Amino acid sequence: MRTLKWDEIPDEGLCLEWREELPSLSSYLRTLSQIDFEFKKPLDSKASIVKAGKTVLIKGSVETVLELRCVRCLKVFPFPLTSSFDLTLLPLKEAPFEEEVELTEEDMESNFFGGGEIHLSEIACEQVFLEIPVQPLCQKGCKGLCPVCGTDLNLSTCGCPRQTFETGFSVLKNWKLDS
Repeated sequence: MRTLKWDEIPDEGLCLEWREELPSLSSYLRTLSQIDFEFKKPLDSKASIVKAGKTVLIKGSVETVLELRCVRCLKVFPFPLTSSFDLTLLPLKEAPFEEEVELTEEDMESNFFGGGEIHLSEIACEQVFLEIPVQPLCQKGCKGLCPVCGTDLNLSTCGCPRQTFETGFSVLKNWKLDS
C-alpha cells in the first residue's frame, strides 16, 4: 500500500501515479467489516500533492472496475468506476477535540494524517467506497425477482398472481378535497 512521508513532499509539490494490484486490495478489504464487493481490476490512482503550511492538499483521481451484486435480481455485475477528488489533510495533533461541533462543507472535505505519514492507498480506497451506490442495480430498469416463485423477471415472466399491497393510507386515494 502506497504511503508518503510529509517531509518527502517538496515545496513545489509533486504528482504521483500508482497502481494497487488485486492481492493487496483483497488483503486490505479483509481488514474491513461488511464489504460486499470485489475489485475486478487493479486500482489506478493519480494525485497532485502540495504542502500549505502544515496542511496537505491533494487533488486526485481513481479508476477501477468493481464487482457488485444487484439489489433486485441478485446478479453479480461489473461496475466501472472513475472518480475525481479534492482533499485537505490536517495534522492529527492539531485537530480540535471538542465534544460536539457542527461540520461545515469544508470540514467534510478534510481528513487527518498522523505520525507524519500519509496513507495514499487508503485515501484512494475511501474514494472508491464513496462512489459505490447504496442500491446497486445491474441495469436501470431491472425488474428483480418474483416474490412468490423467485423467477428472474428480466429473463422471463411467471404465472404467479400479483398481489397489491394495501397500506392504511390507501383510503386517502378516494378522499376529495373541497376547493
